[in-house]
Amino acid sequence: MRFAWIAGVMLAATAVVPASADVIYPRGLVRAPETLDPQKAATFNETPILYDLFEGLVTLDAGGRPIPGAAENWTISPDGRVYTFTLRPDARWSNGDVVKASDFVASFRRLFTPATGATETGPLLVIQNANAVQQGSAKPETLGVAAPDATTLEITLERPVPTFLLRLALPVALPVNVATIKKLGADFGSTGKIVSNGAYRLAAIDKKDGYILVKNARFRDAKAMPIDSVVYKPFESPADCVEAFRAKTVLSCPDVPTETLQDLRGEFGAALRLAPYPGTYYYAFNTTKKPFDNIVVRRALSMAIDRPALASAVWSGAMIPTETLVPAELSGIPAKTPEPIEIRRAEARQLLEAAGFGAAPEAVAPEATPTKETAKPADIQAADIQAPDAKSSDSKSTDLKPADTKAADAKPSTVEPSAVEPSSVKPDGAPANAGKADPADGKEASQEAKAADTAPAGEVSDKAGTEATKHEDEPQSAEASDSQSADIKVAEAKPAAPAGPQPLTLTIRVGTGMGHEETARAIAAQWKAISVEATVVTEPNAAHFARLRDGGDFDVARTGWIADEIDPIDLLTVLRSDNVRFNYPRYRNPGYDQLLDQAATEMDMDKRLKDLNTASAMLAGDAPILPLLGYVSLSLVSPTLGGWQDNPRNVHPTRFMTVN
Repeated sequence: MRFAWIAGVMLAATAVVPASADVIYPRGLVRAPETLDPQKAATFNETPILYDLFEGLVTLDAGGRPIPGAAENWTISPDGRVYTFTLRPDARWSNGDVVKASDFVASFRRLFTPATGATETGPLLVIQNANAVQQGSAKPETLGVAAPDATTLEITLERPVPTFLLRLALPVALPVNVATIKKLGADFGSTGKIVSNGAYRLAAIDKKDGYILVKNARFRDAKAMPIDSVVYKPFESPADCVEAFRAKTVLSCPDVPTETLQDLRGEFGAALRLAPYPGTYYYAFNTTKKPFDNIVVRRALSMAIDRPALASAVWSGAMIPTETLVPAELSGIPAKTPEPIEIRRAEARQLLEAAGFGAAPEAVAPEATPTKETAKPADIQAADIQAPDAKSSDSKSTDLKPADTKAADAKPSTVEPSAVEPSSVKPDGAPANAGKADPADGKEASQEAKAADTAPAGEVSDKAGTEATKHEDEPQSAEASDSQSADIKVAEAKPAAPAGPQPLTLTIRVGTGMGHEETARAIAAQWKAISVEATVVTEPNAAHFARLRDGGDFDVARTGWIADEIDPIDLLTVLRSDNVRFNYPRYRNPGYDQLLDQAATEMDMDKRLKDLNTASAMLAGDAPILPLLGYVSLSLVSPTLGGWQDNPRNVHPTRFMTVN
């Protein structure tokens, strides 16, 4: 496929572009990269370019699976702490220099040197002395990385980490040529002067046409790669990229505007890709408060939810229904087909009856004057649920990845919740790299941001200053809210105390965000079918997550998590007994914690996955949370582009693709 305008720019930009470079892939980006220095990159915008330009010891294939990269093989010591890599003898930098083990030593030392200002070191802080070097209390030479000879690299860890090889496939672990950086300057990542070791090299950065990459002729598989060049074209918003895709000036877009998802599905059909993303949108039960300390009540409430209807009516299909915290793509356990919802609700009614709750009264209570707190009775019927009004939500935080991490484009160390915004639909705003606290790795990220920014299709981004129904002068805590509303009287006759078991009443706290409120109202409407009366309460997101984190009062509350590391333990660790920061349900189960402890150091991957799945099943049985929806990544992919494989990492290296 020929794109004359791109070819012209390439030929003008560099005299070394192959004359036969006629297989060109014009690739859309949402927003321009901030840097092409992999050690300083912090947004999803940079990830695809970095994977094309650089190759780590371990890399990813077309399906996002780890495979040998710059290292052709490796061994792991019996105690799981020492990794010995053998580099490929034919590996070359784009300037012709041999890729040596000492280059990786220098690159890792630069990564942890405080002056570098690296942003995503968390996953690699398990390397011996890495934390001390980064804190400035140890010299870079003490880092647990050594080169016994030109093709042998040894990495020593502080402790066994079963997922260390996966971490080496992250962008932060990509090598940089330190020797040339000293010549080109520290800002080399923002110029066109880059020496890299990946499948492609940077030919030029053009203000109009973007980032022009051509085959690295010295890369081992260069002759077998179908695409000669890839041109990354940045756009200000997903909608702009969609327009270019419609005009056939790009062959793919890494994201689409969720508020027009239904229209896009109708227009583009199979070209619109929705791929599961490693994160879950869920509600937390306050397991320290009656009646939510009763597992029977929690199970009944979970059974009554029609998740497919929720995903369709509120999120327009931009989220997928789930009943588990760990996505099937990570656990390896296929999702079960649920029983018909009426059968589930009949059982839920029986469970509530067994727990001492009765049916809702037939009579309609007189309308009461609302309090100053933004509590909203959920009086809509399931049939009345509508998708949120379409509003501009192009400013996704990290998109998805759930709570925000790096402001709008944070990318996960893998990817994290508070910002959830990667092309993934962590509903508009799931933090990609939000930043969870990983005591072992020294990683502290704002997961609240991830969850706070996730919003469904049509939701106005919280970052844009939208606050659903709370006023800025309203209280930030439940106590304040209760005290302010105490003087508001309801003018109505006090009815006689009813006899017999009463229906369960509860509040759903959602923070703010139209999509979150719509979700809560839909759930409240569904719970009416089992005689549960739910009231939706909003408050600023900062106050919402502070309440959950600091042990404030609540019944049921909205939250979510997107994994930094594509591994079940990343999600399951959120609910450990000792995770005081993010264990919002206040779940306590020593057996669950023990299984996670075992999995944290188990090097037998089959046994480890079995332990993690056992822990996941234990969690599902105890039901401290109510899993509702799974995040997805959204992409537009032309039918003329081959080799694009949907995967949880949402990674698609150009070298494995074709243009027909």
